[in-house]
Amino acid sequence: MVSITDRDDDARRPPTAPLGPPVWTGWLQIGLSTMLAVLFLVILSKTQEQNQRLMRLEQRVQGLENSRALDRTSVLEEQQRAMVGRLQTLESGAQRLEALERQQEQWRSALADMQGRAVRRPQVEPDLFPAAPLPSSGSGGRPSPPASDRSAGGVLRPPAPGSP
Repeated sequence: MVSITDRDDDARRPPTAPLGPPVWTGWLQIGLSTMLAVLFLVILSKTQEQNQRLMRLEQRVQGLENSRALDRTSVLEEQQRAMVGRLQTLESGAQRLEALERQQEQWRSALADMQGRAVRRPQVEPDLFPAAPLPSSGSGGRPSPPASDRSAGGVLRPPAPGSP
């Protein structure tokens, strides 16, 4: 209950200047400042977490790129080995071809030498009257018949084909 006297007492006092902002406004400022600090710390920790995730993802991406590069490198190395094998085969074939060409050139020069000697040497004409072979003694000490038969007129004829 309020007494009248209290009102009267209040009315008799001279009016005073306002005391300032209420006390709860200070507590409100401290609470808001604390909340901002906490929010700042939360945002900072979330940023660090995201940075760590990004680092891990970058490492994974780098690992994938490295594995792809390694795969490409191994494929290129395999192709290079195959190409080297083909080149070695071609080189050995070229060496064999050169050896055959040298041998062919040697044969050509030998043939040219033989042909040159044949041109320089006079051709021997075949003997028109070959010498009669000497009679050989066969079994029993008899002389074998002559290789050519003499017909009438004394003309020599060659032996018949198929005769011994």
